[in-house]
Amino acid sequence: MKTLIINIAFVVASLLLFLNRYTALYINNSIIHFVLLLVAAISFIFIAGQLFGKLQTTKSRLLTILIVGCLCFIQSFFTWGGDWKTQLILYQNKVNFNKTIEFQMRGDRFSFGYKKRVINRLKLFPGFDWTTDVDTAKINSRQWKKVNLYVNEMEIDSN
Repeated sequence: MKTLIINIAFVVASLLLFLNRYTALYINNSIIHFVLLLVAAISFIFIAGQLFGKLQTTKSRLLTILIVGCLCFIQSFFTWGGDWKTQLILYQNKVNFNKTIEFQMRGDRFSFGYKKRVINRLKLFPGFDWTTDVDTAKINSRQWKKVNLYVNEMEIDSN
């Protein structure tokens, strides 16, 4: 039973991270992303430990969790570019209110300035979105309602 749970945790966490990296699925919360990375790495090490007959004691498992946690934190710190934050909701879908076209910004950690994008965002459930690039010049006014709602998730002073 314990092996099955570890295997399922590895498959689910790895699949979500893979989809985040290679598809339009976007994990919009850095804590959720870090937890998934940690679960995938720890469960992989435990699966490998079971295959090779290692990690038999509680002490070795706790030490492994601590080491893998530190390595995941270091890796996340150096590779995480920041979360995309909505500054302005430009349009909202008339049929599905979870679909919006948004102007988002992300502060670069190791350089000055912001990256900007305009995306079609479908909120799947908390922490997960489906995002695609969109050209605002080709918006169909039958499907989209212009709202221009100022959100300012980055809390940038507009004065």
